[in-house]
Order: sequence, then structure tokens, then C-alpha cells
Amino acid sequence: MKGLSAAVVGIAVLLAAPGLAAARGGSGGDDTGDGYEVGVEVVLTGDGAPGDGGSYTISLPPVCWWERLDGRMLSDGSSVDAGDPEAVLKWYEEAYAAINGSFAFAREMFPDRSVFEDAIAREAAGTDLTWYQVRAGDAGSVDDMAVCAPEVKNLGGQYGEIPVIYWPWVDGDPPAPAVDPETLAIEAREVMVIDEPEVERNPRLAGALDGATFVNVNTWFWVVDPEMVGGDGGTRTIRADVVGADVWAEVTATTDGLSIASPNGSRRCDPELAQQAWSPGSADTDGCTVAFSRASVAYPGGYPVTAATEWTATWEGQEQDGTTVGGDLDPLRRESTVNVPVAEAQTIVERVG
Repeated sequence: MKGLSAAVVGIAVLLAAPGLAAARGGSGGDDTGDGYEVGVEVVLTGDGAPGDGGSYTISLPPVCWWERLDGRMLSDGSSVDAGDPEAVLKWYEEAYAAINGSFAFAREMFPDRSVFEDAIAREAAGTDLTWYQVRAGDAGSVDDMAVCAPEVKNLGGQYGEIPVIYWPWVDGDPPAPAVDPETLAIEAREVMVIDEPEVERNPRLAGALDGATFVNVNTWFWVVDPEMVGGDGGTRTIRADVVGADVWAEVTATTDGLSIASPNGSRRCDPELAQQAWSPGSADTDGCTVAFSRASVAYPGGYPVTAATEWTATWEGQEQDGTTVGGDLDPLRRESTVNVPVAEAQTIVERVG
């Protein structure tokens, strides 16, 4: 079957006009160097969506897409206009007859002749139609083309399933490119909004020891925005729905909390603890506290303290045919660094505030 699939793809390429990155009914595509990509309109939602969510166009490598059937030649040397159903019918008749012998099965890539005749009738009745072809990249497979195909013919036996890759659509409005939901999830992960953890702390002295805390005093750290640690549940989500298709992907990022790291004193706190701001009378066990055991005399600006969140990422989604899929993605990390002066205390210290 692998050899047969390659033969079908090869015949499809031979029947195609040159130029993989031809225009897709006006929406276009780009050869990025890593492969063909198309602009896909998606709607982003969730608390991790940029801005207030909404519609965005993102560039993705498609599984398959539709290109105008321009550039085909008739035996008399004339070029076929994809917007002329009668000319396309003539090209079909010549191309169909040319596929014979051991490759005759590839005739099934064409729809029935009645589809060509119906296109002529619809065009005459006032519907502006254009013929398109499914493309799946230079390395595309029969299975890839089948994702976009309006019909798949099951020939059985050694031939298996053959996708119909030619079809008339309203001019300029072919179906949206089919994208892999995992690829969509990866893109959604890339644009997911998770802010760097900005922290406040106490003690934070004024005067000559501006901003300082003290040796062996529990210093509280907390995030200024609960969403920096995903709220109490420690999660952020973003969902991408492809406009005009049933493909979607949702990414969930989960953190186990806030880590505070310095050359002298570190701590990891769960999301709930990381949100607790110090207030008079608070017990140190109620907050994310770090005790520095030495003064920061070797660090003129104070100890560099890094506040960081690590996020695991999982995704779930739906393919074009309704199949549900999902898995794991690369983790995310957000961090920020502040300088914390640590001074020796010779007297009893009272909290600030």
C-alpha cells in the first residue's frame, strides 16, 4: 500500500500545475523555508488568550489545502481557466483518458462526470464557480489529501481508499485549509499569556537601609496578581477554534506554584500560598517566606532573587473528522529577578506596615 500511495500522489503531482505555493483563492500561502504555510483564521478564548481573545490569523503548515486548478494544458496547447467549467470538463476528458494501464485506478481521483456537468449547469444559472485541487505538500500522502477530500472512494483490495482531489467551489471560497490540532495546540501554547511573576515582599525597610530585609527574619514574598500563579487552581487555558472547520485545540498550563531562589535562601510555595500578602498579625506559616542566613555584603545591590513559575502543558483537541486527540507539550517557564538587600540586625525587628 505504501508504493500504491506514492503512485497516487505522484500522479496527482503530474496533473498539478507547477508551483506549490500558488494562490489559494486569494488567501495565499508562503514558503517559509521549513515548508509551506497558510494563514488560518482562528478564534482564541480562555484566560490565557492574548488581549480579550477574538479572531486572529496565524501561519501554520497545513495538512492539506485547496488550490485553483489553473495552469493545466489541453492537447491543443491552450491553458485551462479554472473558472470555466466547460474548459475544465475538456481537460478532465483528456487527463482521464491519459491515465491507463497499471495506473488506471488513479482515475478515481476525479469526481464522477456528473459533477463536471453539474458545474457547467450551475455556472450557466449564475453561480460563479471555480475548480480547485487538494494539495498536501511535496511530501504529502494519500491520507493527508483525504482529510480535505469531499469524497473518498473505497476500491478495496490492494487499492484501498482513493481521495477525490478535484472539486468545484464558489469562486474564492474553497474550504479552509485542514490543520493538525497538535500543530494548532503548539501555536496556541506559544501565544498563551502567562505573565512573569512580579513579587512584593515584607520587611522592606526605608531610610538608610532602603528596601532591606534582615538576616534570619522570615521575609514574605507574594505575587501582585493571582493569575501569575494561575489563581488557586494553578492553571491557565487557551483554546483555538479554526474558523470554518471543526478543528480545535485547547492547551492547559499547570504550575505547582512559585519558586524563590537566591544565592542565600530559597523556597517553593504552592499557588495558594504564593498569593498570600503579609498583613499585621499574620503567622509566618501562612505565607511564602524565605529566611536569609547571611547579609548580602558581597552583593552591593542586594541578593539577586529570582521568582519563577514552571508550567506543565497538556492539550486536547479535535481533528477534521471529529476524532478527539491530545497529549503533552513542552513546559513553560516564566521568571523575573529583583535585588533584595539583607542586613544584619542588632535589635529586635518589627514588621513594616
